[in-house]
Amino acid sequence: MKIILIGIRGYAKVFMDAMFENKPGEDFEFVGFIYPKSRKSPIPQELIDNNIPQYDSLDEFYENETADLVIISSPIQLHVIQTIKALENGSNVLCEKPIAATIQDALKMDEAARRTGKFVAVGFQWSFCEPILSLKKDILDGVYGKPISFKTVVQWPRTERYYNRSSWAGKIKNDYGDWILDSVANNATAHFLHNMFFLVGNSIGKSAFPAKITAEMYRANEIENYDTFMAKIKTDNGIDLLFLASHAVPENIHPIFEITFEKGKVTFDSAKDRIIYGTTADGETKTYGNPFEDEMRKVFTSIKAIRGEGGIPCDITAASAQLITINAVSENYTINQFQEEYLVREKIDEPTGETTLIYVKGIKEALMDCYKDEMLPSEKGLPWAKSQGEITVSEYTEFKGAK
Repeated sequence: MKIILIGIRGYAKVFMDAMFENKPGEDFEFVGFIYPKSRKSPIPQELIDNNIPQYDSLDEFYENETADLVIISSPIQLHVIQTIKALENGSNVLCEKPIAATIQDALKMDEAARRTGKFVAVGFQWSFCEPILSLKKDILDGVYGKPISFKTVVQWPRTERYYNRSSWAGKIKNDYGDWILDSVANNATAHFLHNMFFLVGNSIGKSAFPAKITAEMYRANEIENYDTFMAKIKTDNGIDLLFLASHAVPENIHPIFEITFEKGKVTFDSAKDRIIYGTTADGETKTYGNPFEDEMRKVFTSIKAIRGEGGIPCDITAASAQLITINAVSENYTINQFQEEYLVREKIDEPTGETTLIYVKGIKEALMDCYKDEMLPSEKGLPWAKSQGEITVSEYTEFKGAK
């Protein structure tokens, strides 16, 4: 079993560490990594110590080697090119989230997978973990009755250094005109938006899809795209979703979610014990575990799938609900700039030095109130909030552009 990794920084380093911890050569062979030799970034010492070959590109790699699995942890705009290249050279793919910038690119990737007979797993790690998969099985088995509503809130502050870490962070397009659509809902918290569609999908490896969306997008930081996203979504199978996420916040509030069913409720609160609990109508409590554990199970699930030992729970189709949502709101809504009077600029000491955190006054409490009352900021009458109405999403297969 041969594996190659694209990328060495950020989340690619997490993949790399996981493969070294699993003793490369015992269950699989780590045959190379792709990172242009012209780049100035230092190569992690583990790669040097283990004599892992470096390649400038997938083209150079395939001139010298083959791989059963390509792990792609590169900028969003590169996912479609690299995935198709890997598939056409006989490799399966584990592509980090989001799938791509546009639904057209995702469909091209899916066509290539079908044509080559290889798979593309999408790295929404909660969809590979035992707690989420066990919960989904119980939902499908009717343990709690029909899902009615699902709400999630995430508050993850991000400083100016976060947005300055790369040329594509917070960008709508790059300098070449390629779509990126990097945002709070299409990167850091994309996991939790996807999770809502995934858990209420009609089968174990399927997601529900958005049918109607009412969204609000805001920007506090000096970026192109939005850093704050709120949406009410009606799924194609009739479930009401509420998603609230922001980087323009003063402190971490890790994911909290609640699913209401006809005959019970499921809750998760990262601020408590990070355990998913289900309560049935007769008062029975079920414990599912911590979905943050075993983050790299997606790698080893992919390896097992290549060996014929199980399937891929999150493929391109399952992951497309999140992407369609991002494309639909980007095409139909404008980004509202938070007015200066509502902003706080705070100096923050980080391990790499001082930077600035920009956040909105009172937003922490506002978002928690919205979560509690299942309302959007405009519905709560917040002074900075603005409603832009509802849009209908039907068989969305073409992203035409962002407002």
